[in-house]
Amino acid sequence: MPYNIIDLIESDETMSTCQVFNAEVCYGSGLVYDTELATAQAQVDDFMLDNDLASYFLGVCQDFKHFGFCVSVIILNEDASRIVRIVRKQACYSTTSRLPTLFGITSSRSRA
Repeated sequence: MPYNIIDLIESDETMSTCQVFNAEVCYGSGLVYDTELATAQAQVDDFMLDNDLASYFLGVCQDFKHFGFCVSVIILNEDASRIVRIVRKQACYSTTSRLPTLFGITSSRSRA
């Protein structure tokens, strides 16, 4: 069904333009980040440089607009003490299922 939705949206130029406009309106002018109060300001700034969060959030808004859900992958460092990267998986190419984690807890995971 997600492929059908994308085909229907892309087959009509007006519909495609309106859907992109709706996602951009939902997104607004983006997010503003203030790192002045962060204890590790250099790490936050490095994270922001390594991850294009403006593009990430626009893609999330488009997925919510088209499909009603989005899939994000959070990548941690080796000792799982901090987030290294955040990635959006395209919702139409993703499936979710319940899988056991390393800690024995069952959680939702995305496979793309």
